[in-house]
Amino acid sequence: MSPHFRPTYDYDDPDLTPPSPGADLIMQVGLVESLPGIGPATGGRYIGIPRAIGPLHTRLWRPHDQVEMTLPNTDVQLWNTPFITAGHRHGEFKLSERPGWHWLRWTIADHVAHDLQRQAAAADLGITPVYPEEQGDPLVIVPCGATKAAFPRPAGEMYTGSYHRLTRRAADALTSSDNIRIVSALHGLLPLDQIIAPYDLRFGRPGSITAEQLEEQADQQGLLGHPNVVILASRDYTRLAQQVWPHARTPLAATRSIGEQQHRLARIAAGEPPEQVAG
Repeated sequence: MSPHFRPTYDYDDPDLTPPSPGADLIMQVGLVESLPGIGPATGGRYIGIPRAIGPLHTRLWRPHDQVEMTLPNTDVQLWNTPFITAGHRHGEFKLSERPGWHWLRWTIADHVAHDLQRQAAAADLGITPVYPEEQGDPLVIVPCGATKAAFPRPAGEMYTGSYHRLTRRAADALTSSDNIRIVSALHGLLPLDQIIAPYDLRFGRPGSITAEQLEEQADQQGLLGHPNVVILASRDYTRLAQQVWPHARTPLAATRSIGEQQHRLARIAAGEPPEQVAG
């Protein structure tokens, strides 16, 4: 570990009360490490500060050499030293066997799966999860469109197709223009005022935006950890955006046709909450 960086997270509950596992705990602790055997050829493990936790991969920054890397969630675990050390201080040398502490053996993939199961259980009970950080307008993600203006102009004016215009009307009903982003197959995450030229590239074709690039753009725009995200897009764009914001609300999910998506978008544009429309 670099002499210029020391982990600052501390745990010292005399009752050894286990915190809830999941991505929130990982970001709170602020340090992850690769599993034994997953590391540089010279030996040891990768260790770093988590920048983003997606459904399949974790992006981390290594303070000792200033390198950012992405690893599969199955190859990374939470830095558990603060909890193990606290257990030792209180005479508990097998903390992972104590009730509520089984997650000390988990990989990041297990933490992500735990979060998804908890969200699914809440949905089954008709409960809308509430995030303490969720304040103000949501970040709303809409797709680009094949029909475009003929000359360069702001991204918010470039796409002229009826589906895109309907997603924009729904987005405008949910949030301010500063909190709307268009996902472009070529450019990635576009603010509405960014000037772009017409182009011809469909999502999924060679040269189109990837999840890794979208994640990097979200980080650069300060949107990566946004707690309140709504994705108003068809299946492929939704899957792409969910790799960056796995907790996002997706009111168009499980629709069977474009017509049904348009109906839901029209209801949102008319003022209905996304959760009610999706139900």
